[in-house]
Amino acid sequence: SSSSSSSSQTCLKSRTCQGGAIPAMARVIRSFVLSAFTGEQSEFELPKESLEEDVIYPDDPVRKLTAEELQQVVLDSSKDVLVKFFAPWCGHCQAMRGAYMEVSDAFEEQPDVLIAEFDVTAHQLPAAFSVEGFPTLRLWPALRPDAPSSQRNSIDYQGPRTAADISAFVRRHSVRLQMAKEMEERVKALEEEMLQAASDEKFEEAAKLRDEIESLRKELASKALTTVGEKKEKNRKPIFGKRILMEALRQSQQHKQGSSSSSS
Repeated sequence: SSSSSSSSQTCLKSRTCQGGAIPAMARVIRSFVLSAFTGEQSEFELPKESLEEDVIYPDDPVRKLTAEELQQVVLDSSKDVLVKFFAPWCGHCQAMRGAYMEVSDAFEEQPDVLIAEFDVTAHQLPAAFSVEGFPTLRLWPALRPDAPSSQRNSIDYQGPRTAADISAFVRRHSVRLQMAKEMEERVKALEEEMLQAASDEKFEEAAKLRDEIESLRKELASKALTTVGEKKEKNRKPIFGKRILMEALRQSQQHKQGSSSSSS
């Protein structure tokens, strides 16, 4: 829905939501699988108390950062680092949880691209980091080996909160992925040079090119994780706690009773 993907909709630190205020979890939960109780798409009101702890994701691949780890990963300029700053009570943050897990999945075989998140209610946000609203997605692109550390700047993501859009943003700004692409292009160029050298009977030159190609291929292989066997099917659907399920069941029964009485 538009409420879950629009970048203009945020929750402020004062726990007020902009861009179509939502009562914490109520509208977000409706977008999940609770309609299964009625067999049709229908809305219902959730209990007023806080329900964020009643939504559990059993297979969440996103790295969770403490304040100390946040500073460590940002200082590690050898990796591209995307961090989502969020608050559990923020409905917009909850709405994009599934999409953000899919972003992590998209880069699971790229160890130099880190997808992480920081809970501002569980950890003290270091003074060096400024966050005005939730969720805030901030990317720290890696630095090339010869670049001074002072050149590392962060980029805030401002687009739709979908897995495809966020992943495209990371790929567009990722220095490590760009370096890998350049290395692959270098390998192809060297292969052509090697074939030409062999054709010209410059065997010593061809042998040197072959060794350089092999070295580059090993470096490329070391920068990508390979999965042995079939990939495990990922469970990105939430599990709902008893309070949510009981409320959904109660209201679905009311819905059925109302439908049967109106038809009779």
